[in-house]
Amino acid sequence: MTPDVTIIGIGNDFRRDDGVGPAVAERIAERGLPGVRVLTGISESTALLDAWSGAARVVVVDAVAGGDAAPGRIRRWTAADLQATKVVSSHTLGLTQMCALGQALSQMPDELVLFTVDVVDTNHGLGLTRAVAAALPGLVELILAELSR
Repeated sequence: MTPDVTIIGIGNDFRRDDGVGPAVAERIAERGLPGVRVLTGISESTALLDAWSGAARVVVVDAVAGGDAAPGRIRRWTAADLQATKVVSSHTLGLTQMCALGQALSQMPDELVLFTVDVVDTNHGLGLTRAVAAALPGLVELILAELSR
């Protein structure tokens, strides 16, 4: 049975704030929502193509960094937004590039929504910074609202 929605938490728990994607995905998985598949542990950007291949709706959660980053700020993006704007990922190949590759290979989900959290610390270590950890409950609620629409 194909899930209705796939949630993908991108990041590395051993790189401080970069672990925000898996942390949110784990909180969603704990709810045991029917029709929702939750994936974490995707450390290579190209693994996204396999993870979302054939999916109707996909919600991706990822850490972002950049000059205008405000630690803990949550933003919602669609695939069209990614094409129009440069989203600065904490990964070598960002989601903008992965969407372009997915489109070129006909491996895009029918609907893609990306939630990003601005981060401050992606150095080696465990645990989210205070600002990013404080954003988790609100982000979980935003994703649950996304799932119910």
